[in-house]
This record gives sequence, C-alpha cells and structure tokens, in this order.
Amino acid sequence: MTTSGPDPLKDALALQARVRGLQALLELQLWQIELLNNRLYSHEPGGIAARRLLAIKRRESDRDGFKVPKGVNDP
Repeated sequence: MTTSGPDPLKDALALQARVRGLQALLELQLWQIELLNNRLYSHEPGGIAARRLLAIKRRESDRDGFKVPKGVNDP
C-alpha cells in the first residue's frame, strides 16, 4: 500500500534546480552590471568624456523639467 503524499526527495531536487537557475541569472546580471560599469566609468579619456556628457545632459534635463508656474495676473 502506497500513500500519495509529498515526496521530499523530488521537492529537494526541484528546489536545487531552481537555485541553480537563479544563480545563473545572478551571474548573468553581475556580468551585465560590470560591463555597463566599465563603459560608464572607464578610466580612458573617452570614458571621462562620456561621463561629463552624461552629467551635462542630466543637468539640462533637470533644468528643463522645472518651470516656474505663471500666476493669473503674470504677463
């Protein structure tokens, strides 16, 4: 007579497979972050210029995003 209850070995193997999959995803994301970080914060002159350009664009977008509201009686 067999009982159809939870199978701990099957559950453990499924959990192990999910953990491996998540570890692979984390490694991929770490690689992507390192790649982007190296592009944005390069020590080469091109990387420095890219950082400066990005900072200028951010300042421009911040400045354009804030507008003083006009009052009803303002010309």
